[in-house]
Amino acid sequence: MSLARVAAIAGRIFTQFRRDHRTLALILVVPIVVMSLVGYLLSERREPVNIGYVNADRGGETFIGPINLGMSIDGVLRKQPGITVQPYASADAAEAAVRSGEIVGAVLVPDDLTERVLAREPALLGLLLRGIEPVSDNTVRLALRRALAALAERLAETIGDGAPGQPVTIEETTVLAEPGLATIDYYGPSFIVAFAFFFTFLLTSVSFLRERATGTIERLTASPATRLEVVVGYLSGFLFFALIQSLVILGYSVWVLNMRVAGPIGLALLVLGVLVVGVVNLGIALSFFARNELQVVQFIPLVFLPQVLLAGLIWPVETLHPVLRTLAQVFPLTHALAALRTVMIGGGGLADIQDRLLVLLAFAAAMIALGAAALQKQKA
Repeated sequence: MSLARVAAIAGRIFTQFRRDHRTLALILVVPIVVMSLVGYLLSERREPVNIGYVNADRGGETFIGPINLGMSIDGVLRKQPGITVQPYASADAAEAAVRSGEIVGAVLVPDDLTERVLAREPALLGLLLRGIEPVSDNTVRLALRRALAALAERLAETIGDGAPGQPVTIEETTVLAEPGLATIDYYGPSFIVAFAFFFTFLLTSVSFLRERATGTIERLTASPATRLEVVVGYLSGFLFFALIQSLVILGYSVWVLNMRVAGPIGLALLVLGVLVVGVVNLGIALSFFARNELQVVQFIPLVFLPQVLLAGLIWPVETLHPVLRTLAQVFPLTHALAALRTVMIGGGGLADIQDRLLVLLAFAAAMIALGAAALQKQKA
């Protein structure tokens, strides 16, 4: 083996990368951005989720004076990490807030809670959860259980041996989904939208780059075909296969993996269809910034990973820093996932996801315009 020849080959690769500033930027900048997001998300600096609190407890009398367990639970709950507590006047108002997404859950205190606890009778504390975001639901459950445990210790210190060991039991109700769903039902929509986005972007960007590399784009732009005709032609061709791919992903998930679809399956397919329209054009547009397939692959961490980390697939959007939460609202994956969860887990209809669909349509329109502008630049 000749060390000189090995050094020459390695030197050529080094020179090639040194002159390719775009690749160097992707190599050096993208890992820093992605790992910064991971470092933040794995830290304890995430924002608390909002929960509601309805206290209808009348209170009761003990040998040390009046006591109101509803107020005591409220005070202890507010000290729990990961949540903020908002008071509500009625259970109906709290449930409406949970349904709309204003809060992630609500604690409902009945009017006879203190009386039943002091009388050592079974007492229930209501807990409303949306039921479609397992991480947020578990955060609320854990905070309430910790609060009840802390309250039991406080009662033991205040009242003495006569205090009940556990003041109440929790009666949980999910307002948007059936209770006790399987893990695949909760996390299935996350993987469906993520894979639909990833495979569509990869298919479109690599295939369109090949069209450019073989000179097909130049021949089309020199032909009598207008920019609109070229855009629509490419969009139609790529979109057909992207929709077939999305149909395969959704169909296999539902009919083979038995993922729950509580709402219309056609509506779930519509969400994926609108998403892939935008992603197809995103792939077309970004392929103009790549000189080879390696650079297309390097775009994936820049385009895909931040959405995976911030769109709610792993961590709830509500727990992100306000700046990152605002950034997440720009990502199509955020709205596609929220809409698909509403349909598949919560059984929502078109009215429940129309705002999300409008955002996805706006994204698709913007990407079509971007793709047309990129083709026009190629033609010029």
